[in-house]
Order: sequence, then C-alpha cells, then structure tokens
Amino acid sequence: MRASTTCLVTGGTGFIGRYVVRALHQRGVRVRLLARRPAPAHTLFGDTVEIVTGDLRDPARVTAACRDVASVIHLGAVYQFGRGARHEMLATNIAGTQHLLQAAWHARVERFVHISSSGVLVNHRTPVTETDFPTHVSLRQPYRHSKWRGELAALEFAKRGLPVVIASPTSPLGAEDEAPTPTGRIVSDFLAGRFPFVARTMLNFVDVAELAAGILAVADRGRCGERYILANHNIWLGDFLRLLARQTGQSAPRFSIPLGGILAGGVIGELAGSSRLCWETAWHCLRTQPFAVQKATTELDWHARVPLATSARAAIAWYRHRIVPSSLAPEPPLAATHAATS
Repeated sequence: MRASTTCLVTGGTGFIGRYVVRALHQRGVRVRLLARRPAPAHTLFGDTVEIVTGDLRDPARVTAACRDVASVIHLGAVYQFGRGARHEMLATNIAGTQHLLQAAWHARVERFVHISSSGVLVNHRTPVTETDFPTHVSLRQPYRHSKWRGELAALEFAKRGLPVVIASPTSPLGAEDEAPTPTGRIVSDFLAGRFPFVARTMLNFVDVAELAAGILAVADRGRCGERYILANHNIWLGDFLRLLARQTGQSAPRFSIPLGGILAGGVIGELAGSSRLCWETAWHCLRTQPFAVQKATTELDWHARVPLATSARAAIAWYRHRIVPSSLAPEPPLAATHAATS
C-alpha cells in the first residue's frame, strides 16, 4: 500500500480498525473513514483522517466514500450473536458488503481487502486451514452465516476482476476493546468474577497490533482471490483463564460445564432471545480445532511473535483503568458462552 495514496477504511473506529488506521498513518497513507457517527473518529484520530458520514447499508454514501481512493480495507460489520440482531447483521454484513464491492468496482480501486472471520472456516480434521471454506452455513448461526455470505460476495467480485484479497483473523487481544468483543468479554468477565465454570473449547488469540500489521501484509502481498488466516496462539479456554489468574492474582474456575449443559443452555437462550447464550455461542463453545498460519507466514512474510501473556496484560490493564467499575459488577455466570471468534 503506497504512501501518499488514499485508503478507505470501514469499521475504522472499532477494536481492530483503530490499529489499522494507525498503521496506515505510520506508512504515510492518507485515510478516509466511512463512519455512521463522526464523533468517535474525531476523538480517536482528530483531523488526521477524512470522514465520510454514512452507513454501509446506504449505496449512495458508500459510492461517495469510494470516490478517488486507491484501496479499501473493509472491516465494518455487525459483530453480535443471537436472533435479535439477525436483520441488522444480514443488512450490514451481506448487503452492505455488496454495496461496497460494487462501489469499489466502479471506482476501479487498486486493492480491496475484505476482512472475513476465521470462525467461518470449519473441518472435521485439525488444524483448520484456508481451504476449509464451507459450502453452507445455517441461518441458525446468523453472524457466521452473514460473514460467510459476505465472503462469497467478495470472492465473486474477485472472479469478475476486482483485486480482492481476504483476511480471516482469529480472536484479537489487547488494549482498547471498548465494545467489548467476545474476546474482550472473556477478560472483563474474568476480572468481574463471572467465571465460576469453564467450557472445554479451544480458542486462538492474536495480538491486535500484530493483527493490524498482518492485514497490511495481506494488502501488500496477498494474492487476489485468496484468503489468509491471521492467527497465533491456539489455547484451551481453561488454560487461558489460568493465564489470566496468574496475571491478576484472581482464581481460575475449577469446574467444567458438560457438553449437554452447553447445548441445553444454547437452546434455552435461543428461545429467550439472548445474545450471549444462544445456539451460535453454544456451537462455538463446542469447537476444539486449532488454526494453521503457515500460508500467511510463507506468502506474506508475516510472523506473529507477541507472547500471549503480553497481550493479556495489555487487555487487563486497559479494562482495570478505563472501564467504569460498575460495568464490571458481578452478574449471573455466563462462563459457557465465551467461545470467542472473530
């Protein structure tokens, strides 16, 4: 990605997005943000970015945002679980992505980086690789379904000749996860004492700053029409909580929730319309597959080296000093719903 060119970033005020914007600034790339609300962008970046106020669901605003840009990094998405957010996810993650791809096609951008999700990929072996893209994802998993459909749209435009390349991150970890994402919720809930139980699920974490560097490596060296998993630490949830315990001096959970309990909780939560305990979060809890990163290492020369404990310390420090204490007040235990995926 060349200095002095303009890159449009969607989702630039989000957890990953703000690190990507800073990395672009370090290269001398001009950044334009498509943002629904300009205030957070001004707070984060001041006058260093150009802001186009608009929504991915508005084709006219998306077209305006793509005018005269050399590249696009598409991070913008609704990242929620449960049927309550299904309509918004479909409208933004599928239709919004299609609007952006179409606008980029007409603008003749030189590079389109589509940020998908490693959670879309699945196989019956180990580890998960870039070839494990499913032929179908059920609407019972609305977030995963919407990211799958968005990636299908990106691949279709790549076949038409749009220079699209796909990044599939795992779970980012570090400071400034304001929302928080499901990854950040693991840390914030642990600090609040909301982990009396643990599920036997495997996660993969990557330092958020290294992930941003990986996304730029995808932009620079990724092959059009290809996807690249950006991953680092494969770890069992219980082991990660013990790592947090060592960092904080708090106690890690000693009891595991059995498979039947996770499934029953997912069904009940789905019927109740919960966004934290539903069928999709239960499905993620049952995953025990690690992710491979050889393709990104070999083709992109991208190497994630930050120790997991370092990223965890950054997240812990940020939550302890910046989140209002009342937001960390104890709530009913939801330990089985934290199988985070990007």
